[in-house]
Amino acid sequence: MSILLAIQVIIMEQKKHNKAFFIIAMGLRTVALLCVTGPIMQTFLASIGFSSQWIYIHTSIVQIVNVLTISLCSTWADRGNVIRRTAFVELPYALLYLLYIPLCLWKSASLVSFCILTGICLLQSVCIALWTICEYKLPYYIFTPKEYGSVLSVGGIVGGLISLGTGVIITRLTSMMSYGTLMLLSCSVSVGFMLVCTVLHLNLKPVTDMPITAASRQKTSQLEVFRYPLFLRMIPANLMRGFGYGTTTIFAAIALDLGFDQSVSTALVTAQSIASLVGCFLFGVTITCVPPRLVTLVGSVSFGLVPLMLLPNPYIFLTVFVLVYLGRTLVDYSVPSILRAAVPVSMAGPFNAWRMLLHNGGTLIATTIAAFIPVSWLLVLTAGCQLISGLHYFLARDLRVDQQFK
Repeated sequence: MSILLAIQVIIMEQKKHNKAFFIIAMGLRTVALLCVTGPIMQTFLASIGFSSQWIYIHTSIVQIVNVLTISLCSTWADRGNVIRRTAFVELPYALLYLLYIPLCLWKSASLVSFCILTGICLLQSVCIALWTICEYKLPYYIFTPKEYGSVLSVGGIVGGLISLGTGVIITRLTSMMSYGTLMLLSCSVSVGFMLVCTVLHLNLKPVTDMPITAASRQKTSQLEVFRYPLFLRMIPANLMRGFGYGTTTIFAAIALDLGFDQSVSTALVTAQSIASLVGCFLFGVTITCVPPRLVTLVGSVSFGLVPLMLLPNPYIFLTVFVLVYLGRTLVDYSVPSILRAAVPVSMAGPFNAWRMLLHNGGTLIATTIAAFIPVSWLLVLTAGCQLISGLHYFLARDLRVDQQFK
């Protein structure tokens, strides 16, 4: 009896460590990603001299590689220890930040510099894709479904607070130094953050009775995933959700395309952090009393405000951005919580890999057509796609597992 009690105490302590390590790593990784995704990178490209069309092309190319990597490596998380794989894929991602430093010093809008910068982003995109595949398998071994939702919320709040501080600092530094110097500083900090994430993930330990090594784990073929009813029914929703998400990743370029100056596109960093922080807080408050499906629907409804960005007022643009990004945050955190309870562990790896492939495919479609259609059309399509996706997630019978979160 005493031995069993000792084992239980050890497991409880390890659960606490897992939560702490996961939350801290999540926050640091969120800040590091700001450097190469979203407003910072897009504003950096614009400051060098690239047009919004080149920025759209850059984003699309990166998304293509992300989609290809996920499709070719959908069983990556099933080959070996998923905890170690999650950690080790972050190491090359961290080191690749160092390659941006020469480009921050050698500021040129030439085709050569565009290809080099995009090439570095492509390598990081491969790392992100592999990490994404592991991201949805890892929680099965270190958290229960209810714990996962609360950990996501707290991790998002921590990341939001750090990102908010980062955004304020970046906005202040923009008026004090060139954007190239600012980018150099951001990359240097991101290297350190990602290395810390690697160490933290290496110290995670499994606390469930499910086997973590590939040799003893039940495997699911990709063909089984394609035959899985839930996966097939959610294809339209995942694709359209990706489209809505894709537009939010190029709001800085859209702002510049609509005639707003760099102060507005830079302010999106702070606005994004505020929206993310509030969204995570709301998700954390509602996770125990509101069905995650309803949270997904509410977040999707906020996208109906996107067309208001066409009004020639920077304050309206920023306000709508905050509300839409808040809605996207609610969707981003509620969907994994729903699927953690609805999808069995044996299918989690390839299921979520192909789900994210559809999601990123929708993102790619959004960022690609953004270079060829008017901004007004893009924003209307974005609103429609996300609203349909939210309704699909809310009405799907297979996702009605809300009792597991109470």
